[in-house]
Amino acid sequence: MTDSSRSDRRQWIKTAAGLSAAVTLAELSHLGRVLADQGVTLQPDPSLDLFRVRVELEIEGNINITPSAAVTATKEKGKGEDKSKEKPKAMQVPVESTAVLDCEERILASATDGTAQVADRFYHEAKSTGTVGNRPLELTLRPDSRKVRVQHQESQWVAYSNDVYLDGRELELLKVPASSLAVDALLPKGEVQSGTKYTIDSPVLAKWLALASVEQSTVQGEVLSVADQEVKLQLAGTVEGSVAGVPTTIELAAKLTFDRVARCCTWVAVGMKEVRQIGKSEPGFEVAATIRMVRKAMEAPVRLGNEPATDWKETPPAERLLTELASTALGYSVLMDRRWKIINDVAGSGMIRLIDNDSVIAQVNIHPLGKLAAGEQLTLEAFVAESRKSLGNRFGEVLKSTEELNGAGLRVLRVTIQGSVESVPIQWVFMQFSDDSGRRLLATMTISNDYVANYAGGDEQLSSSLRFLALNDQTMGVAKQPGDAAEKR
Repeated sequence: MTDSSRSDRRQWIKTAAGLSAAVTLAELSHLGRVLADQGVTLQPDPSLDLFRVRVELEIEGNINITPSAAVTATKEKGKGEDKSKEKPKAMQVPVESTAVLDCEERILASATDGTAQVADRFYHEAKSTGTVGNRPLELTLRPDSRKVRVQHQESQWVAYSNDVYLDGRELELLKVPASSLAVDALLPKGEVQSGTKYTIDSPVLAKWLALASVEQSTVQGEVLSVADQEVKLQLAGTVEGSVAGVPTTIELAAKLTFDRVARCCTWVAVGMKEVRQIGKSEPGFEVAATIRMVRKAMEAPVRLGNEPATDWKETPPAERLLTELASTALGYSVLMDRRWKIINDVAGSGMIRLIDNDSVIAQVNIHPLGKLAAGEQLTLEAFVAESRKSLGNRFGEVLKSTEELNGAGLRVLRVTIQGSVESVPIQWVFMQFSDDSGRRLLATMTISNDYVANYAGGDEQLSSSLRFLALNDQTMGVAKQPGDAAEKR
């Protein structure tokens, strides 16, 4: 073959290859247009119930608190409404945090709107680190708390364990917006194609963003692209809603990937700004957050049981919804209804409140008392007298007084007194806890008569479950008690 022939052949091959590539690109381009123009239905596979979900969350912004957060507003009666003294201006505290939650998730039941109703999770990793002001903050799940059931009940996601009582910090760690249990419900209904826009029902948005309700929403979805393997979508808009009666506003932009082969959403990225007002038990905040979620269907569980659990009920069991409130400053722990929150926890003074839909139902002020001398105990009669004296002209009558040992072996003196503040009927429950070493703690519960029926024996729950934690406090000297030795025994 001559050099000229070889040159012609090489040129022909290049030309042929070029034509072939051009034809292929043209075909792919045509196929892309066909897929984009062709209507598709994004229907999740209802048989998929087991997923591995990893969420990464980054938050930066400010927490808004009132300087008098530890002081109860004075309640006055007037025109059938409650009035409060003028509220001080809020203080801003910078906050930043990074959280990772990696879990197996098995859906046990679904709601009619396409969201999950009940699910079991096992957390392989659950941790948040960051700072609040200049103070480092770290949250993590205890090893015994890694198996959790999540259930949607009364407009909120309720997490609980059948093995242990989740404490307040663990419950906060598990509160993550962009819930994986509602992500598939964000898909459009019916046939769509590239460019299709659609709206999302407010109840679904509320579940996805972990809100109690959505009052107004401009969030709109759009199909960005349609391919043979996946469909990409985006969401954007503003949501006005509430959490536990506290108003909040969220601006969000999100992108989702729906896997057409697996028939589920496998990837979610969210950027959001949230402004939440200050509540009675929670601070307000102005934060920006980014959330990244990877979600993959699993053929078999690793740490969850081989078969779906069948022991769940329509309503979460009340006995599993207690939360452990622990004070590092005062050295106590107590199991209470989840509506109780720690408001203040500093050396020498603590406070917890019962909050229901952002209304203060009851409050407990907790103070350490100096130790009694060895072998001495305050009598119930002396405690009643001291409690009565502390109320001054607010005192009305003693309703009840008891002395008992609680489940932790602490001696509990308890007296309930009816009185009033500015003609408003009030009940006080004074409780003194002491152990054999003489260590003592005083808890004073205050509740308006209007709410006596709502707090459902909170004093009994407190008195029966409180226990002392180890505490190295040099101020715990021997107390000088009023009265003579006859008041002690």
